Amino acid sequence: MKLDAVPAQGQPQAAFRGERMRVRVMGLKLEAEVGVYDHEYGRAQPISVSLEAEVDDTALRPDGALADAVNYAALAELVRQIAASRHHELLEDLAQAVLDAAFADPRITRMTLHIDKLTALEDAESVGVSLERWR
Repeated sequence: MKLDAVPAQGQPQAAFRGERMRVRVMGLKLEAEVGVYDHEYGRAQPISVSLEAEVDDTALRPDGALADAVNYAALAELVRQIAASRHHELLEDLAQAVLDAAFADPRITRMTLHIDKLTALEDAESVGVSLERWR
């Protein structure tokens, strides 16, 4: 590879047909009160949450400014707060609540969310739901 073929940082790039940025949080482990059965009320159980958020052009190139980026740590904290806020009868309800809150950020254009209960079935690694939303 010729070194002069690699543009120096900060130099204009060739025109692209498109560009997408996705911010991910994978396998966030937490405890949440979720479920419809009597034994699921009043006790937290382990869940795993993964999400992938596609962002619009305004957040594609934050140039080192955290405030201009869709922050994965903020997304993870959002999930933690919503999961801890109350008992969620269904994983579907928890998923909707997370996406409702995440989409308050207008820079998020699409999000895929996976939530798994890790101990719901003895003979399964996990059970769960996936939800995708886009603008």
